[in-house]
Amino acid sequence: MKGKKFEITGQPRRLASSTGAMEQAMDHFIAGEEPMTTMTVQIPERLKHALKQAALDRHTTVKALLIELIEGHLAATKQ
Repeated sequence: MKGKKFEITGQPRRLASSTGAMEQAMDHFIAGEEPMTTMTVQIPERLKHALKQAALDRHTTVKALLIELIEGHLAATKQ
């Protein structure tokens, strides 16, 4: 083992990408925004049309309407 050199190869870690993610998360926190996730569900076609119509009637998006409906339901059924 004598005479062997120990060398570290490769590139140093970059903190910029993790710092960027951290700054973005902090911006969301400061703005009071929650992280979002995607869910895929199947619903009957009639409900899809009803949701779209309800969103149009309320001048909002289907996404915003669904969030409102789910939050309202969960708050009403919370024990």
